[in-house]
Amino acid sequence: MRHISIALMMPSAILASGLTSVIRRLSDIQCSITEISGENYFEDISRLHPSILMVDPVNCALQWDALKSSSSSPVKIIAVLVQQMPKESLKWFDDTISIYDSASVVMETVRRNVMTDESDDRGKDLSPREKEVIVGIVKGLSNKEIASEMNVSVNTVMTHRRNIAAKLHIHTPAGLTIYAIVSNLVKLEDIKSDMGRL
Repeated sequence: MRHISIALMMPSAILASGLTSVIRRLSDIQCSITEISGENYFEDISRLHPSILMVDPVNCALQWDALKSSSSSPVKIIAVLVQQMPKESLKWFDDTISIYDSASVVMETVRRNVMTDESDDRGKDLSPREKEVIVGIVKGLSNKEIASEMNVSVNTVMTHRRNIAAKLHIHTPAGLTIYAIVSNLVKLEDIKSDMGRL
């Protein structure tokens, strides 16, 4: 049986207790569940190294990008929605559940994120050229600029981009940026310095 660590960051004790009760019903995954506060969340996450962080994004205003990039081991962040939120507000989350979802939906969401974590070899089959394209995208270069830098045609770059999307299941520059940081293709400082030049 697989064992994972889950951190809950919920201002509502009832919500945290309910999620804990539902997650403990998973028969194929043993979970250690810890509640953390918003005050020391960086330290708590660094100390616990959870596989999954479940958080109420409405009542816990955090720096999601910093949280994603600072974790030494990738943490899946699942937003627990207590109300409707615009799609662009959910870009930092790996998955979402609603307080109105059934227990089976909650359990399947946790299971899905554990399994993707387990099989996250997605990126191991990226070619060196595809990794170069990702770095170019993260730097904000156009297809033409990436092609020029790599000394290939624009069509080749577009083919690489399609292959990257198919292999990683990531379809946005923001998602690729997170992937590149977590995979050590780029450093957060490099991105900040590139953005400072824009």
